[in-house]
Amino acid sequence: MTIGAIDPDQRRVAERLVLTALRRFHREQPLSVDLRMDALVARVATLAMRRPPSRHRGGAALELDEAELRRVVDDLVTAGTLARSGRRIRLADAEPSIDPEMGERVALLMSGLRASRAAPPRVEGIAARLGIPPAVIDQLRAGGQLRQIAPGIDYPAEVWSALRAKVESLPGAITLARVRDELHTSRRHAEAILAAVAQRAPPPRRPRFRPRSQRDRRGVR
Repeated sequence: MTIGAIDPDQRRVAERLVLTALRRFHREQPLSVDLRMDALVARVATLAMRRPPSRHRGGAALELDEAELRRVVDDLVTAGTLARSGRRIRLADAEPSIDPEMGERVALLMSGLRASRAAPPRVEGIAARLGIPPAVIDQLRAGGQLRQIAPGIDYPAEVWSALRAKVESLPGAITLARVRDELHTSRRHAEAILAAVAQRAPPPRRPRFRPRSQRDRRGVR
C-alpha cells in the first residue's frame, strides 16, 4: 500500500480501532485527558490482535503499518474528531472527569482518610471495598489530591500539609517518639512522616569560602 492512498476499508477499520482504544483509555483513566501518540498506536495494535475479523462491512483485520496508522490519526485530528497537544492525542470532547457514582466513591475515600488524621489505613484496601479501581488512585496521586509518603501511607493533600507544618514547627529536637505522641499516630506512620519531612527540608547551608586577600596575609606574620 503506497503512502497517499490508504484503502477506504482499512481506513474505516483503523478509525474504529483508534476511537475504541481512546474510549477505553478514558474509561480506565477518567482523570487523564490524553496519551502519547506511540502509546495510542500500541493500544490500537493490541486491540487489533485481540479482535478477530467480523463478517460485517468494515470488520476486516487491520493491515496498516505504523506510519499509515499515524496518518489516520492525523486525519482524525484534521477532521476534528481527535485533538492534539504536542505528541499527545485525545478525543476532541474528552474532559478530565469521573462519573457521578465514581465521584461519590472518591469523596467517601477522601472523607475516610481525613477522619483518620495522622494514622490512615491503606488506601488500596478502602478503595477495593468502595469499588475504586487502582488507576483512579494512581491518578489522584499524580494529580496531587493524594500524597503518598511511603508504601501504604497516603494522606489527602491538605491533611499532609497540616501534618508537615506541625512537625516543622515543633521546637527543640524532633524525635520519632515525639512525633508519634504529638500526632497521636503509630510508630510506622511517624517514621514515614519524619522521613518525608526530612526529604523536603533544604540542606544545611555551608559557610562560603572566602580566600584571604593579600592584605590579610600580610597582617598575619
